[in-house]
Parts: sequence; C-alpha cells; structure tokens
Amino acid sequence: MNDLGQKITIAIIPILFTCVVYLMNALSSLQTSVNTLQAKMAIVVSADNKQVTNLDSALAREKLRQDLLDAVQEIYTRASGNKSRIDVLERRLDILDKQLDKVIEPSIKK
Repeated sequence: MNDLGQKITIAIIPILFTCVVYLMNALSSLQTSVNTLQAKMAIVVSADNKQVTNLDSALAREKLRQDLLDAVQEIYTRASGNKSRIDVLERRLDILDKQLDKVIEPSIKK
C-alpha cells in the first residue's frame, strides 16, 4: 500500500507543478491586462473619477465650433444681402406693375 501511495504521489507532482505554472502565467497575464486598463483609464478618468480633458480633442472641438460660427455668420450675411436684393426687386416689380396698369387701362377703355 505504501508503494502505491508513493507512485500516486510521484504521478501527481508533475500535474500539480503544471497547474501552478499555468496559474502563475494566467495571473501574470491578468496583471498585465489590469496595468494596461489602468493606463488607458488614466487617459479618460482622473483618480477622483472625474473626466480628464484631452487637450487635442478640446482644441479640435473649439476649432469646429469656431468654423461653425463663421459659417453661420456668413449665412446670416448672405441672407441679409439677399433680403435687400429681394426688396429692391419687389419695388421694381411694383413700379413695373403700375406702369403696365397705366399702359393697359387706356387701351381697354378705347
């Protein structure tokens, strides 16, 4: 019986050693993953769980905002110019209508 126990122990030792090595590799892999996630998280969230402002994206957002404001201002300027042109054209059309009425009314009365 003692001989059988010794053989089982000798057979189990390599399996236990392999399990320990596998667990250490898995732990090392998990530690690497945690370190990577912490490094990435530090880019987005500070230690007190507040969002960290990214200077590059903040500058890009500000540039987009300024470009949008410039485009809106240009549209307002063009719309104002178009409105004044439309007013001039409407006045001219009214004048032409009055002149046309003067020409057409005498010819109808004849």
